[in-house]
Amino acid sequence: MKSISKLSVLVAFFTVKIALAQQSPNFTLYNFNMNIINPAYAGSNDMKEINLSYRSQWLGIDNAPSTQTFSFSKPLHDNLGFGLSIINDKVFVLSQRDVTIDLSYRLKVSESHDLFFGAKVGGGFVNIDLNDSGAPGFDPLFTSNQSFFNPHFGAGFYLKHKKYYITLSTPNFLNGKRYKKIGNLPRAAITNSHVYFGGGYIFSLSKNYQLTPAFMTVNVNGAPTSYDISCTLKMYEKFSLGTNLRLDEMTSIYSLIQVTNKLKFGIAYDFTTSDVNIVGEDNSLELILKYKF
Repeated sequence: MKSISKLSVLVAFFTVKIALAQQSPNFTLYNFNMNIINPAYAGSNDMKEINLSYRSQWLGIDNAPSTQTFSFSKPLHDNLGFGLSIINDKVFVLSQRDVTIDLSYRLKVSESHDLFFGAKVGGGFVNIDLNDSGAPGFDPLFTSNQSFFNPHFGAGFYLKHKKYYITLSTPNFLNGKRYKKIGNLPRAAITNSHVYFGGGYIFSLSKNYQLTPAFMTVNVNGAPTSYDISCTLKMYEKFSLGTNLRLDEMTSIYSLIQVTNKLKFGIAYDFTTSDVNIVGEDNSLELILKYKF
């Protein structure tokens, strides 16, 4: 029964050419880990920044996606910024590690507006361990492991104002492969480029309270556009509480705590509303640790 369960996940994974749910790592806390999706963000905070995050998706499903990220960014001289991102992503027998470098440039548009341009370069190392698929008997589809290197080249724009921001980016213009056709065997799992567009506005409710509604869209060729709508209440510069709605997919609640002047901890919990939830209580958990210095 366990083998059948594993195989059903694998068949679903390999027979859907465009699967937005996990073509690339899925995040809820986009707005607090922007370096992962937009290279223009590198160095935009005028200080060094380290972000660590962990996400476990669909907690009730065995071998469901899990993602760990590391990002570092810092401002350089002459309006330049530098960033480094590492993403480890795993779902069932597929694992992928992306390593990219970001370079940004700040253009002073006006006294209150900064426009950042960014480029992201690097690559992804993909491994599919079919020997661990649990397939019964001899099946040529499950006897040969697959390994790939996919080059990455992305770009982004980030408009920053003390009251609002707008972001537009793609972490990778290039389509990448996760599996290939061998003889008469099927092909699948082609990763298309993702385009992210979002923004937010900061309302000062009082001296100690700020409310920030925001949105983020993700567009993938051949798949429905994903829409995120969020709202964050920040209190006394120490604590934030928010909620996020991803249309037809999930709703989320999250909070961030300023542990020290330099360290911030965040947690998000997603409630699945898509058809995946038919299987059971398949919600998701995301954690983030931010250090600015």
